Amino acid sequence: MPRPVWNPLARKRGELLDRDLDPDVHAERWARRYDGMIGELNRWVDHVRDTTYENVPYLDPACAASGARVLVLMGDPPGEAEDGSGFVSKHNNDPTAHNTYVATDRAKLGYDISLHWNVVPWWVANPSKPVRALEREAVRAQPYLAALLEMLDPAPSEVVLLGRPAARAWTRLTRAGLPEALRDATVARAPHPGPLVYPRVDAATGRGNSDLIVETMRLAGQRARGEKVRPPAGGPAGRRRPF
Repeated sequence: MPRPVWNPLARKRGELLDRDLDPDVHAERWARRYDGMIGELNRWVDHVRDTTYENVPYLDPACAASGARVLVLMGDPPGEAEDGSGFVSKHNNDPTAHNTYVATDRAKLGYDISLHWNVVPWWVANPSKPVRALEREAVRAQPYLAALLEMLDPAPSEVVLLGRPAARAWTRLTRAGLPEALRDATVARAPHPGPLVYPRVDAATGRGNSDLIVETMRLAGQRARGEKVRPPAGGPAGRRRPF
């Protein structure tokens, strides 16, 4: 039985990262994983794999082609990233990747200036590992997130935190001390794009979570490109509270 397509937008555009459904797309991306700036980061991923004994997925070589001006962080990669494509990517064949791709498309936040990663670089719920808690793994992973941030040159001017685990991890990192180049970055928070959260309504604002994610990404992209920022309808909801 063929695998279902969970990311129809990526499939429609010929970008789906799935070894079975689009092997040529995956093979081309896999061959480029050590190219350019992303290649340097992916060599660091190899080091993290060797030191943690975790199957850490690579950063997508299609992203941040013009520099990582917007860093998008979530909690941890899904099983599809670790055991499926081998990449952290909005082109992956899973519902969260699809929602993320739709949101960035609506927000006009292109892969040319954005870098997608996670506060925990490995899949916490991996069934081959003992039962683990995301918050505890985020503490364990904090030095690796700090190391990644130190490697980004130039540093992102915008950081978008999607979901509570990412927001809490960033707070801990801030207390420990951010790299100097990131201390002036604008940090925005929004709900997680996972299928259980994305279609819901935010109780505090009465607005759809999907709209809050799009709005946060749109503003980050506008600021990163030096464009005039259009204030969101109803004020800056979705950017001040850790969802």
